Amino acid sequence: MGQPLERVQETVRNYILSDDIQRQYPLAYKKWSDAEAMLWSSDSEEKFTTVGHLCREAFQEFATYLVEKYQPPNVDENKSHDVARIKAVLAALDPRLGETEKPFLSALLAYWGTLSDLIQRQEHGAQKEGEPLVWVDARRVVFQTAILMFEIDSSLKNLR
Repeated sequence: MGQPLERVQETVRNYILSDDIQRQYPLAYKKWSDAEAMLWSSDSEEKFTTVGHLCREAFQEFATYLVEKYQPPNVDENKSHDVARIKAVLAALDPRLGETEKPFLSALLAYWGTLSDLIQRQEHGAQKEGEPLVWVDARRVVFQTAILMFEIDSSLKNLR
């Protein structure tokens, strides 16, 4: 299967590219896939903010799917409040979560908030920070968006 890092990379890549994920989260997948393609395009430096925008929309669509599937009570209907929406989903699922899944998903929720901040920075060209965006910034948000969706989806598939 290759070196350890290659195996991990291939596992995540196969997950993201699987037909199941594309069917389950079609809008989130499309947004993420467009961002990933843009990252590798020859003119990607000119499109760093669009990469951030597409990753933000991927998060919002992913959260929307989970809200529609699990229908938590009193959920924030504003798509742009994706952290609050995921928090509501996880709260509604709490009784079904195992003792190891609860703290892990709680950590993923905090991770989601931090990554949302990075994506926001990306989308707005790091104007607030006064630093230029570089390719690594775009790569980071694309890769981490995929990882986070992978981990949340795989955790929720194992509900009791």
